[in-house]
Amino acid sequence: MSNKLESYIRPNSVAVIGASTRKGSIGNTTIKNFKDLNFKGKVYGINPRYDEIEGFQCFGSLTDVPAEIDVAIIAVASHLVEAAIRDCVTKRVKFVVIFSSGFAEKGEEGLQKQNEILRLCKENDIRVVGPNTLGAFNIKDQIFLSFTPATIDGISGEIGIVSQSGATGSIIMGMAMEEKLGVTYTLTTGNQMDLNTIDFMEFLISDEDTKIIGTYLEAVPDGDKLRDLADKALVEHKPIVMLKTGRSEAGQKAALSHTASLTGSSRVFEMVTYRHGITLVNGIDGMVDALKVFRSGKRPAGNRVATVVISGATGIMVADKLEDHGLKMATLSQETQNKLLEVVPSYCSVLNPVDIGQTLLDNPILYKHCIETLVETDEVDIVILHLPIGIEKFAYDIIEVAKGTDKPIIVMHTCPEQVIGNVRKILNENYIPAYNSIESAAEAASHLVFYEDAYNNYQINRLTFGEDQSKVTFDFDLKGQTVTEPQVKSILNQMNIPTPKGVVINDVTKLIDQSKHLTYPLVAKIVSPEITHKSDAGGVVLGIKDLDSLMNAFHTIIQNAKEYAPNAIIEGVLIEEMVEGPFLEAFIGVKKDPIFGPVILCGLGGIYVEIMKDVSQSLAPISRQDALRMIQQLKSYPLFTGVRNGLKYNVEGFAEVLVNLSNLAVNLEGNWTELEINPLIVFEEGKGVMALDGLLTFASSEKTKDGVLQ
Repeated sequence: MSNKLESYIRPNSVAVIGASTRKGSIGNTTIKNFKDLNFKGKVYGINPRYDEIEGFQCFGSLTDVPAEIDVAIIAVASHLVEAAIRDCVTKRVKFVVIFSSGFAEKGEEGLQKQNEILRLCKENDIRVVGPNTLGAFNIKDQIFLSFTPATIDGISGEIGIVSQSGATGSIIMGMAMEEKLGVTYTLTTGNQMDLNTIDFMEFLISDEDTKIIGTYLEAVPDGDKLRDLADKALVEHKPIVMLKTGRSEAGQKAALSHTASLTGSSRVFEMVTYRHGITLVNGIDGMVDALKVFRSGKRPAGNRVATVVISGATGIMVADKLEDHGLKMATLSQETQNKLLEVVPSYCSVLNPVDIGQTLLDNPILYKHCIETLVETDEVDIVILHLPIGIEKFAYDIIEVAKGTDKPIIVMHTCPEQVIGNVRKILNENYIPAYNSIESAAEAASHLVFYEDAYNNYQINRLTFGEDQSKVTFDFDLKGQTVTEPQVKSILNQMNIPTPKGVVINDVTKLIDQSKHLTYPLVAKIVSPEITHKSDAGGVVLGIKDLDSLMNAFHTIIQNAKEYAPNAIIEGVLIEEMVEGPFLEAFIGVKKDPIFGPVILCGLGGIYVEIMKDVSQSLAPISRQDALRMIQQLKSYPLFTGVRNGLKYNVEGFAEVLVNLSNLAVNLEGNWTELEINPLIVFEEGKGVMALDGLLTFASSEKTKDGVLQ
């Protein structure tokens, strides 16, 4: 894909369908951009009323152009677009950019028009950007495929921007340039009926000049591809900063299972970004701030921060904000403090924060000495500097020190923009991220720490998940949407998840013979793909102590089930040995997100999962370390570790089941929607675990492919 996009990003020939001589119009601005930017390729105007527009030859129809066309820009009303596309088909154009609106965003009729255009393009191997797009800004090569005037002070640099919204992409680009941050490309997609944000992210990841990627999304076109690309970017140490709107869960249809009620697409998206090292931001300002700190190219070894301030109050606020973002104030050794005191007056604080007050105005080497001392010590991973009033000397001191260190230096100021704005831009231009608030500086530091943690964890997880999982076969046909409990337990056993000893009995005459290997007390449960809430149907009997009680339980369960669901398929009664305590009941569930795949959850089991909603969740697959972290995140975790000298329970066994169920979920094909174990019995430490009940639900009666969990 990335190589194929070259002809779009750097075309040799462009036709503007709907070119115009009317100044300020879309058709005029689009073609005029090529003149203003001194485009080296061929440009053709398409409009039957003119022979020439802005110095470029104009033709009545695209089919009249006596040359090949790499990109056709369509700048006509929506009802004329299809005819223009048919001319592109005849001309064998490679790429089409549709500025026109009035398609899918306008409802069903517009969607039908859009789909017809897409069909024509797909049948003829034409790639489409749009409709309803602002086009592309190739800052590096000074090529604008857009109707935005080429008046932006285009500073070429390292930041690539992809935006579903043209206006938002343009704003991010403009703000980045205002802050003196260089941009390679800004690529917008609009309705993205064909090429989408993920496609352009792939291009930017492969582009050698693009070092950081900023992305605005309203929808995720392909969850698997996004995850794969994020991993590729991590391997190349190329940060992705993402602004995702439409994360509200309002309007989502609630599902009936425990799992569905405890997870949602917004939370899943946050887990995806966390797992794959994507820096998620909340707004355009946050986007530019994050791009700024990554552009420095410097990465921290840890989360210990030292700060130099000129106000005690500022130092306190910095410490508070750093703690809010999970960062630590570095502890400075006596040796480091003594080094600082070689220049810093003794009445100033050389703890952390290093509070030098206004003394730096009387001692021109003081500020630089503090910075050098902090970047040289191994006790500090990140240095945050409070920039005094807008004196350029201090900015150049910071720049000079930064050139000699790989340690991130972040600058914040608390002065009015008219006083400090120029100094901040000098710093930004020299790869020192500078911010106009304490919050922004602290958050920027946290972005660096988060990203390095994600990068390092990815290297570890790549080894953990590197081997293919074994296929797990099963030998049953789906008779409904739910796999029965014995069938689920058969699968769990194959994944080394223990279940109680038991047998399914469908003929009362065989009850004695088939149950003689079981030890009382027993439990009996109805087996039916249509009856998932067995207790509600009177389909469960506990504490069965002898054969007579077992006979009565069998008859009672069958009778209750027939009354509860007369048309249900009844496969028999599951007879199992009862499990005796002490133990804790846990819950493990997996919900298959339609975009990003399986999400695994755990918590206390039984009714507690519904009442307390004390649940931890993660994307599957998970490692053993991930599983232990999930359990430790539970508010109820102290119950597992012997709170108040209580019993300690088998957390390691609990974690192992989480990992095994996670592996099952990622290798399970077919139209399944949820998988759960409730309860999972967690015995005392050293005594194992056991799945007492399991549920596997499919969205339809489709059979899993070839009877294999792949």
